[in-house]
Amino acid sequence: MGKLRDRMTEDLRLAGYSAETARNYLHCAKHFAKHFMRSPAEMGEAQVRSYLLHLLDERNLSHVTYRQYHASLKFLYTVTLKRPFEVEFIPRHRGKPGLPIVLSGSEVQSLFAAMHHPKYRVIAIGN
Repeated sequence: MGKLRDRMTEDLRLAGYSAETARNYLHCAKHFAKHFMRSPAEMGEAQVRSYLLHLLDERNLSHVTYRQYHASLKFLYTVTLKRPFEVEFIPRHRGKPGLPIVLSGSEVQSLFAAMHHPKYRVIAIGN
């Protein structure tokens, strides 16, 4: 990516992104270019869509990691390449709704009963 990488690094600094976020965005952009063996400047919406689907379907990335890739490619095309129309209509993955796991009363009692060390039995079981 060479000059494009340098330009993206500058854009991330100017936008006030943290060093860690900048590192992650550059990593994602590098893997995108490596996947197609071409510069992102030579690619467009079709390749971005194809790559994001590849991440979901074949690489089975976590929701959080996928969104990092999506955000980095959006930044790359919108800010660095000044081609927001390439990523403007690519939907952001919502992920699966994560409902909390609620234990039943008997499951909670079993959990407390499994704690043998006094340090962990400090929690009082109310009946």
